[in-house]
Amino acid sequence: MLPVLRSLAAACLALAGACSSPPAEVVPAAGPSEVRPQTPVISPSAEDTVVVAVRRLPASLDPFTELDPWGQRVVDDLLFEGLVRRQGDSAPWIEMALADRCEVDHDPAGRGVVCHLREGAQFHDGSAVTREDALLSVNQWLGSRGQGLRQRHGLDGLRAAVPADGPPSGPKDSSGRWLRLVFEHDDPLVLEKIAAIKIVPRGRVAQPDQPIGSGPFRFVAGDDVHLMLERTSKAPGLAGRIVLRAIDDGAAALTALRRAEVHVLAEVAPIHVPKELAKPAMAARFAAYLVSPARFDLLLFNLREGPQSGPRMRAALDLAAPRGELALQVYGLPGLPLTAPVDLHAPAPIDLVALAEGRDAEAGLGPLLARPAATADASGRAAADAILNELGWIHERGLRRRQGVMLRLPLTWDASPGLATGVARALRGAWKLLGVQAPSVTASWPYVQANLLRGGKFSVALARLASGTDVDLYPWFHSRGAHNLTGVADQTLDAAIDTYRAALTRIDRDRAKQAIATRLGELRPAIVLHAPLAVTLLARTLTGVQFVDDLPRLDRLGFAPGRTDDAWIHEP
Repeated sequence: MLPVLRSLAAACLALAGACSSPPAEVVPAAGPSEVRPQTPVISPSAEDTVVVAVRRLPASLDPFTELDPWGQRVVDDLLFEGLVRRQGDSAPWIEMALADRCEVDHDPAGRGVVCHLREGAQFHDGSAVTREDALLSVNQWLGSRGQGLRQRHGLDGLRAAVPADGPPSGPKDSSGRWLRLVFEHDDPLVLEKIAAIKIVPRGRVAQPDQPIGSGPFRFVAGDDVHLMLERTSKAPGLAGRIVLRAIDDGAAALTALRRAEVHVLAEVAPIHVPKELAKPAMAARFAAYLVSPARFDLLLFNLREGPQSGPRMRAALDLAAPRGELALQVYGLPGLPLTAPVDLHAPAPIDLVALAEGRDAEAGLGPLLARPAATADASGRAAADAILNELGWIHERGLRRRQGVMLRLPLTWDASPGLATGVARALRGAWKLLGVQAPSVTASWPYVQANLLRGGKFSVALARLASGTDVDLYPWFHSRGAHNLTGVADQTLDAAIDTYRAALTRIDRDRAKQAIATRLGELRPAIVLHAPLAVTLLARTLTGVQFVDDLPRLDRLGFAPGRTDDAWIHEP
């Protein structure tokens, strides 16, 4: 897989490290006999259990490591709490969790957040949540070990976690429940960002195979196929048990869904779209959504020097990118057409009735059915050729030259096998047809990031930005951003990013995101080679369906009263 831009706000920055390697093996979780006695929990019946079918189980549930999307959902929704929780459609975009009060302190001598831990909070093992637990947990994010986490969640400025003796502007408090998170600079989104820091009990930091947090669910058991979690206290109308079930065969996953053995199918195999969705009774039993997670495979351009630093050259290289070949031969399916790595696509309902009636164009599958035209790549190359000629780069005997200088744009990547190799080969082949030489510059991703990208010693680079729906792009595309690898510096873009950070409502935030996307599309510091599309199916008997980062929020799921899940298997 491609490296991952680990932070571009909740993003994995393969420019921060390590998503270039193949997915980690899933280490079997502790079985039921290994689980230690914990606080009493309900024993949900099968009727109280929501089963989610995923292609593979989360590689880790350790909140102090890089998490894949489903691992993040389990950690955020079920197992762990932070001082605050991301929530709401208005500033400050959070609600209290393990803290019952948090205040931002703008004192230049100690910028940060001061929080008070709520009384009575307990971990799943029955121990009380203390300030020492919170300080120990925050300290996992400090130093070199936590560098990737800080970058991923936009917390680069976090410098320390220390005890406090009360609120910034209030009386002293000797209860021992106040703490301060110290930051180097003010950040208007700091409360939202610290929600990523989960609190664990002392002594449990190094035991991710039996995760203990304070969330609404506790870990029960797991194996190579299942991950089971149970609610710690009764919640009428909500599921008492959540089970993640790994089914890597698309046909088997659909069969399990129709038999009511699973209630959420996270990703319908592309081969079954739209034929299987259009079968009789699907519309009556299931709701479908077209989702596009914020994961963008990119080309990054160095805007500081070199031929690619000119906007017309970047436009030519963008046009010449073989997106048709990438979609059909490398990725195997179309992606969402985007001009910038900004998530503007919310999960959208699919009209299964329209599909069943053959009205595919009205169903809402849109770009997933829009196969690239066979001539699209050739047309793009022709347009790119015209721009290069206009710029004085003449194509002669297979090479593009200007004033005797050959057009040579080294492609920096980490040489990881599989997808990255396919993307690099397609790009270099398409540019070669234009007479553009693109020799590979390869090394381990940590070396590429630290010695080439951060030093501005590259022309173009392959990377993946894996982020969340709401992500602060300041570190990556603001002229003063700490990780502005491309060197982009534009007042209009800076203003749009600043407006996003200052937004008080969802409407204002979304308008700012659109402005950021528009300006990034005009400047092209990075171009999107592929943004994935997928179909999610959910049983209509489920209640509380709410998407977070294009995955269903797990702790809100439940079943409608009096539901029936009659198994139905469509005969071929």
